[in-house]
Amino acid sequence: MSETINKMRKQLNDFWSELDKTKKIKLTVSAFLIIISVSLITYYLTRTEYEVLYKNLSLKDAGLITDKLNEMGIKWKNADEGTTILVPKGYKNKVKIQLATEGLPKDGYSFLDALNDNSWTMTDYEKRQRLEYALENELASTITEIDGIEGAKVYLDIPDENSFVLKQSEEATASVFIKLSRGHHLSKDKVLAIRNLVAGAVKEIKLENVSIIDDTGNLLTADENIEKYNYNEQLDIQWNIQRRIDNSIKRFLETMFGYGNVDVRSSVKMNFDSEVTKVVQFQPPVDGSDEGVIRSMEQLEENMINGPEGGVPGVDSNSDNIVNYTQADKNNSKFYRASKTINYELNEINKQIEKAPGSIESITVAILINEDAIADGELSAEEKKEIVKLIYAATGLDTKQVQVNTAKFNKSLPTNSIDYVTNNADSKNNNLILILSIAFVALAGIFGTIYYYRRKNEKYDINDVLEQKSTQFEQVQDIDLISNEKSEIKNQIEKFIDKKPDAVAQLLRTWLNED
Repeated sequence: MSETINKMRKQLNDFWSELDKTKKIKLTVSAFLIIISVSLITYYLTRTEYEVLYKNLSLKDAGLITDKLNEMGIKWKNADEGTTILVPKGYKNKVKIQLATEGLPKDGYSFLDALNDNSWTMTDYEKRQRLEYALENELASTITEIDGIEGAKVYLDIPDENSFVLKQSEEATASVFIKLSRGHHLSKDKVLAIRNLVAGAVKEIKLENVSIIDDTGNLLTADENIEKYNYNEQLDIQWNIQRRIDNSIKRFLETMFGYGNVDVRSSVKMNFDSEVTKVVQFQPPVDGSDEGVIRSMEQLEENMINGPEGGVPGVDSNSDNIVNYTQADKNNSKFYRASKTINYELNEINKQIEKAPGSIESITVAILINEDAIADGELSAEEKKEIVKLIYAATGLDTKQVQVNTAKFNKSLPTNSIDYVTNNADSKNNNLILILSIAFVALAGIFGTIYYYRRKNEKYDINDVLEQKSTQFEQVQDIDLISNEKSEIKNQIEKFIDKKPDAVAQLLRTWLNED
């Protein structure tokens, strides 16, 4: 085994010694880059991803849980000043079950705790109180999982069941306190979802008996607050539409007047009223016909001769549907009556048209263009009309609602503008820029090093080539000298053999005998 290793080592040393400096540098850099790439890929594929096991824990519970995780041999990380514990992805459910058997976390009283604490000496009232407390904790834990909610507490007020018929029954109520994450607010849909969650979990509680309050003291379930949330959502929708119109028109005009030479402000009037229109239409079943299909028809004819003209007693004979023909002569009296009633079948179409809220009623746009970007410093009336037509064609706005003016822009920045931009920059963008900068510097350093050594080796290669050429020239001269000396010796030997063949033969016999 050692001989094989030594042999391989020798082969590698020979291979390395045969390489010139350029190839050695290229091979070293390539190996270095390959090792870094393989290391990064290996780290990315084998890194441990963590997920939240518990959050908003007390420090006491966090310490007990981490000790238990160390005993179980499971890696863990903490966050949020130790109140949040994370475990490797895929271990969450297993660890939760194991910790629940140990009664952790202790501050969160669960249904399992309520059942384990049950004893034969406990009264029914105590059992109900424990189950109610466990239900409160379960609901609070579930509500905390909603995005934007940092913590929650639930208080249930469920009246005791009693057998008194005359006693006035009390309704169960629930109060929910939520702590919102920084920069978040609950929408109307989320408030309604929390109310439905609590009302659905406790059958005795009606939806209207669930109150929700946030950490700023606002009652989120009040009617006026519901309207406030609706109003806030409407403002967000309106602002987003205005911003899209402003950006679209600004980018369009900046292609003509240059970047930063156009300012756009729009005002959108929207109708958030919901309208429902019911329409009933009747039309004949046959296309192109004014009459429908006959459903029923009644026809009556009466003839009388030599009798007085009259009708049924007690009934008015004058009718719009009766046609009377009376004929009389000197000797005969005749009476004729006919009626015909036809009922047509028509198609009845019922339509219910519901107009969705959020329709745009009107849009006004004001456009300000920098005078420095205009050749004459002022737009003519025709040029303004052309710009208005372009805006109308691009956005579909009414030309009467677009106003174009020019002014000289003040592009000087305030002294604290740089600090303002820096302080208000998004942290994610800053991190991304930092990472890209580091990567750029690293790549620049690598390529700069390669370029430097390549240029340096080119100089060395020229000197090496010159030395090799001179060495080869000297070797050629040596070879010529050696070849000339050999030819002269050969000629002398041939002359000696021709002159004294006997002596040469005796010399050869002597050499053979010695061998």
